[in-house]
Amino acid sequence: MALLAGAASVYSQGFIGLSDYGASFTIQVFSSQGAASTTPVSFGGYSGMEVMGQSPNTSLNNPGTTSYAAGTALGTGYSVELLAGPANSAFAGLTPTGPIITTWYSGNQTSGLGGFWQSGANAQIAGVAGGASATVALAAWNNEGGTVNSLAAAQSAGDPWGVSASGQSAGLGAGGGGTPPNLPASITSFSLISTTVPEPSTIALGIMGASAFLMRLRRKA
Repeated sequence: MALLAGAASVYSQGFIGLSDYGASFTIQVFSSQGAASTTPVSFGGYSGMEVMGQSPNTSLNNPGTTSYAAGTALGTGYSVELLAGPANSAFAGLTPTGPIITTWYSGNQTSGLGGFWQSGANAQIAGVAGGASATVALAAWNNEGGTVNSLAAAQSAGDPWGVSASGQSAGLGAGGGGTPPNLPASITSFSLISTTVPEPSTIALGIMGASAFLMRLRRKA
């Protein structure tokens, strides 16, 4: 009975495809764009500025006009992972949802291959049934040659990281088989963040700590 219950639980949870460079989903991921980064992002208590939008070099079905610096499309040494939650979830409430992808096509932005990952894997979204909808986004980070194995670890270490816009994916695949849907077209190309800035709570704690330290020095004097 326990085995049957476990199998039913897996079967009921929805799946989504994680492939890139395909007929219905194509985005590129880029390194930090510095001063050109104008989109504020925040996830996991960390914030920064990114560039978001499709590059003219994005191949196949959905090229755009967003300008990224040449030669900065990501490749080996970086990871991509799905962020997911039930339909209409707030972005901050999305959860990293494996598998983590570390394989990339070789090339740069102008070759048409840089910034695209290679994967035929599917992600299983816990708590969302097959056939239902989910809110999804993507995260990418510098994995330092395979030693940084999560977005949270990259953020904590101060490594480059970034997140995409979110989107709604309808009709998730069921665990019993079949082809799950691709990622939604509302997710576009994106860059890693240009600058990490502390959250307001972090700033407040820093001010409190500095004030306590100064008061202690004053008492000693």
